[in-house]
Amino acid sequence: MLLNLLERCGRKRIILDRIHQEPYLTRYYLFLKDRKWFPFNVFIHNFHKGDPDDLHDHPWSYCTIILSGGYWEHTPKGRFWRKPGTIKVAGSRSLHRIELDPNVDTWTLFFVGPRIREWGFIKKNKWIHNETYLESKKG
Repeated sequence: MLLNLLERCGRKRIILDRIHQEPYLTRYYLFLKDRKWFPFNVFIHNFHKGDPDDLHDHPWSYCTIILSGGYWEHTPKGRFWRKPGTIKVAGSRSLHRIELDPNVDTWTLFFVGPRIREWGFIKKNKWIHNETYLESKKG
């Protein structure tokens, strides 16, 4: 019911992966859809695909709560299963990558702080801006 209401209010966005232009995740804006200056925002995410092979960071600090499903999170310290109920708080420079189990429908509650930087990927120990990295992956 809540998701239907958010969709009717124009607060649903399907985000495509930038390599194959396929649905990556569906984002529901619980708070502000077009945030310009407000210091935080809250989303519900339904993941459809995992991330590209290399670790990435984010433009803001964040907190995520796994509501259902779960995923494998790859970090510089290893690969970890994140199950429902998992809460993760991370800074913008925290590196990770999400790998989905194809048999699991994953939903998260995602809180973000203010945008404080550009974001990108790490390849061969070098940070690459997200647009440059994703353009290089198109084939």
